Amino acid sequence: MKKILLTLMMILIFPALPVWAEEVKVELPDFPVTFNGVEIENKNREFPLIVYNDITYIPMTYYDCRYLGLGTDWNSETSTLSIEKTTVTCAYRDYQWTKRNWGKYKATVSDFNLVVNGKKIDVAAEEYPLLTFRDVTYFPLTWRFAVEEFGWDYAFDKKAGLMLNSDNMHAEKISLPHAVGKVVTDGKYYYYNGDKGEDHVVYRLAVDDTSSPEVIFTYPDSGMSRRVNFIEADGEIYFEYYVGGSPVMSTKYSRKILPDGTLTEEKAPYYSYGNHGTSEVVARENGLVIRGEHPYFDSATEFSYEKDGVTTEVNALEGRIRIGQKRNGQKLSVDDKECIKIFGDKVYYTAVDLNTNEDSALYCLDTKTGKTTKLLDGVCGFYVYKGWVDEAEADSTMIIYDQNGHLMRYTELNQDVRMIENQGEDGLILKAAVGDYTLYTVQKTIGGDRTVVKTFDCYASGYGSITGVVLMDTRTGTYHEVLDDRLCVYTAGEAAGEELRLLVVGEGTRYYAADTVDGGVYVYGDTLLYSLADGTVVKVNLAQ
Repeated sequence: MKKILLTLMMILIFPALPVWAEEVKVELPDFPVTFNGVEIENKNREFPLIVYNDITYIPMTYYDCRYLGLGTDWNSETSTLSIEKTTVTCAYRDYQWTKRNWGKYKATVSDFNLVVNGKKIDVAAEEYPLLTFRDVTYFPLTWRFAVEEFGWDYAFDKKAGLMLNSDNMHAEKISLPHAVGKVVTDGKYYYYNGDKGEDHVVYRLAVDDTSSPEVIFTYPDSGMSRRVNFIEADGEIYFEYYVGGSPVMSTKYSRKILPDGTLTEEKAPYYSYGNHGTSEVVARENGLVIRGEHPYFDSATEFSYEKDGVTTEVNALEGRIRIGQKRNGQKLSVDDKECIKIFGDKVYYTAVDLNTNEDSALYCLDTKTGKTTKLLDGVCGFYVYKGWVDEAEADSTMIIYDQNGHLMRYTELNQDVRMIENQGEDGLILKAAVGDYTLYTVQKTIGGDRTVVKTFDCYASGYGSITGVVLMDTRTGTYHEVLDDRLCVYTAGEAAGEELRLLVVGEGTRYYAADTVDGGVYVYGDTLLYSLADGTVVKVNLAQ
């Protein structure tokens, strides 16, 4: 079944050819061909590049097109192939198979209609026609199409051969020996799960030399699972793992990876299900470190903060206030760190009163005074930024938040609250915000099958404009999270009519990929790492 689906994906669009189709002689290029720095291996490629009348032709497979920034569509009713330059991309696929290609073959001339960048092409008048080889359409790399229509950097050198570079963002495959599972980086090293013989280990591998991985941790024999979960905070890497024979009787430990590759001693934040021990959450920004500790599963969060080397304990609030998010009576499964935002000398966080069991509220801890104030009830996701300057709201702190389906704005200076958008009680959750006046929200439409990710701008006006909408289908496994101030949306399958599988958006960032990912998406600074469905890890420079 997988082979059938893959074949349909690669072949894209193409109708059965009539028995009278004209045949022409083609051959494999006898010179090197490089696409975006990757040399194409034609000898064992199922869909090799071919040459006809001294012009190189490329296969219009699904991934070859997206790798070069082309979107394609086939209209069976009008027998029309449409090709359009886009910003979509994907990791390079080599389409290698076990057979070895000959030097010469026969291809057939395709007679269907062609539209390039919205312009209808008179196929009959073209000197170099579309060809079909191994049931895939082949497109001529003439100057007119490659440079003028697709904007590629296109050159030929007798020694270096044909060199083509597209201007979409590119993903680079990286070699991580023995890698299994998620991969993270601190900019200098990759850290990843792997196997060494019968041992399950954590490897460290230099970014600029991926030939010699170093084992820095071997999983205990009594471990309940065989992989660690990595956490990056302020450029430092931590990992967590469980020791014990069952979920009830296991203990979760955490360790920090030091710059020299050694590890801190084991620390048990808590026992499974919170029966014993302490759970800790740490947030850092601009020299301020905030710590929240849950001594027991039913107790309040105890806060302290560190600044300039001095640690200050925060006076406990009345009741039992616990870091978290709760909405319409339902506790949301989010990392505690997502509930805390540091802004200047103040710490904002959402928490639930365990005595009243009401929805989460927004609190503010002023580290200058040591005083904690409850600002707003019914706050779930939120974002803090510096407001615009005018007579009424000079340098005021602004907070955008969602409250039971309403997107709200709070001006701290005058405590003004106003609604920006209403999506209903179950319609909207704020996931991320980047820059002063840009934020991203997630909502579900009627029926709950589809998820809409909206990008808003210009909140300085008090209204907000929708600058982008991304539709994904939750039935195929849509997932979204915030990584290093960027919203990542990815799906395990392709929704009907939608080829977008990975989207990363942030301030100055728009990365669209047609790759199917396995969930291992990670962002550090401008470095994006993700794993393909076959386990291959790729790297993207989001600043390119």
